Amino acid sequence: MRDGDRGHWIPFLEWMVTTSCDLACSGCDRFIDHNHNWTEDFDLLKERMTEWSKHLDPDNLTLIGGEPLIHPRIYDIIKLSKKLFDHANLEIYTNGLLLSKKPKLVETFLDNGGGKISITLHNQNPQVRNKINENIEKYIFKQYSWRRSGISSWKFRDIEFEITDTTEGGWYDYRRNINGKLKPWNDNDPQASYAACGANIFPIVYDGRVYKCPPISMVKTHLKKFNRLDDPDWQRYLKYQGVGLEDSEEELEKFVDNVHKPHEICGMCPANPLLKPQEEAVIKHRIK
Repeated sequence: MRDGDRGHWIPFLEWMVTTSCDLACSGCDRFIDHNHNWTEDFDLLKERMTEWSKHLDPDNLTLIGGEPLIHPRIYDIIKLSKKLFDHANLEIYTNGLLLSKKPKLVETFLDNGGGKISITLHNQNPQVRNKINENIEKYIFKQYSWRRSGISSWKFRDIEFEITDTTEGGWYDYRRNINGKLKPWNDNDPQASYAACGANIFPIVYDGRVYKCPPISMVKTHLKKFNRLDDPDWQRYLKYQGVGLEDSEEELEKFVDNVHKPHEICGMCPANPLLKPQEEAVIKHRIK
């Protein structure tokens, strides 16, 4: 459905503002554990977000990385997102380790109509957990009167805060590691792979283009970095380009219609994934 100048309605849309991260989480769905250091220029992001807001009208918009707090203008991105995607509930996903670098995150949300701050835990190390908890107390809860709204969620005015622990289980490998090289599963059952996927409802904007899901968005980036664009196992997935602002309305409609359906690219992910606790993330800086 297209709502005039607001574009096509979709339930969810993620926007990857950077592929840089202060963690390396084994099995990351976007290869970010392999040091892909790209951060979107703010002026270019503003131009792209302005145009995409005319074509897509999500109920929920998530700012994601890498680690989104690495972006030097994340406050401005939050303001811009709330202005352009004014129908959407805005969310930001962070691991919480860099909250001291962006101490006004809560205030930025309060000043711009609210939203959701989500922290994901990727490490069981008590020192790391203590640091994140200290950051939460100092930079999220502060002096505000948060009320608990769930087992691991709180609310204050029009802001929701939630903690997710990926080390407790529910993690699986989106791709195989064969002799040190990442390979697609190629289980040849895209419907089963789609049904088992934990990211199958989240189209994502990466470097100006919209992709069906996070796992497919960085395939070309990763293979190019490691000089493997000619890897025969990846060829069928490299053909997938997502959609860009230069594409026709017909192509965009086709993309939106397919968002929540199996696609041949789903075959890159496992048809029968084995859920497991996430391995300990590697932390790339000192925890003081």
